[in-house]
Amino acid sequence: SAESEPAEFVSTCVLDIDIYKNEPRIIEHKKRRNSENWIGTEFEVLIAGNWTTYKSRIVQYLQQLAIITPYAKLEMHYENKSDNKRNMTIRYDRRSEQMPSPAREVKHHPSSVNNLLVQQLLERTRTKTFLKFLTSDLSSVSPALAKRLIAELGNGFEEGMLPGDLSDKQVTRLVQLLRSVELFKAPDGSCLSPLGEYNLNLGIRKVLEPTIIATARDKPGAYEGHPFIVEAAVSVGGKEVKEGITVVRFANRIPLLFEGGADVATRVATSKIRWSNYKIDHKRDKIGVF
Repeated sequence: SAESEPAEFVSTCVLDIDIYKNEPRIIEHKKRRNSENWIGTEFEVLIAGNWTTYKSRIVQYLQQLAIITPYAKLEMHYENKSDNKRNMTIRYDRRSEQMPSPAREVKHHPSSVNNLLVQQLLERTRTKTFLKFLTSDLSSVSPALAKRLIAELGNGFEEGMLPGDLSDKQVTRLVQLLRSVELFKAPDGSCLSPLGEYNLNLGIRKVLEPTIIATARDKPGAYEGHPFIVEAAVSVGGKEVKEGITVVRFANRIPLLFEGGADVATRVATSKIRWSNYKIDHKRDKIGVF
């Protein structure tokens, strides 16, 4: 927690997820006085499944999660009802006090929209004119640029028309124009929450204990109106690391276990980098690419 003083109360919530609406369902919500001076947030998740089949994946996921979230304490208990000897506990203690800055909600960039999204924005907007809709519900659209867009859209589009009056054909025309214009400023990167080189280095070092580690972070970029930041690391050596190149992938600090091999990171690590130039044997040395 970023707080330096304990809060007066502690809240306990029991939730599940509405997978159709992608929304939480609150089953129970209690509030009590913080007599223990608790600071922080704790999540407990109960999962049922085929442990024999997926044990290796779960262990792998927790290890990678510990790497990418060194500011969190992770603990898992597996209980075998028929054989206590098969019980298992995995624990990764918190290793960093530096929390990534929280992501902020931002408006959609014009070059990232599609028909469905624009239709939803038109239905939800509180603006009364089409001009105001463009400047208020989308990012990087100034009043002057909005007027140029409306003029470019041509017949049937007016600055003072109601946003909800646009037909399906007009929505399609609007989307085509927004995605083709190159006058917009770059999208707002405050919706991103990068881990940071310090945390990435610390996470890899504490979990895998490599001999050498190097990290890098690129400047923010954008693809089709979606901002992104690339953070990467390379390690050599370490415990429980197999020989050769092991690529560990993350997206938004979530480990990606499946469908590896066809992604850019794996292709670059296995076929584009000449490891021998760096005195590294890519077949015998224990190389981690993150």
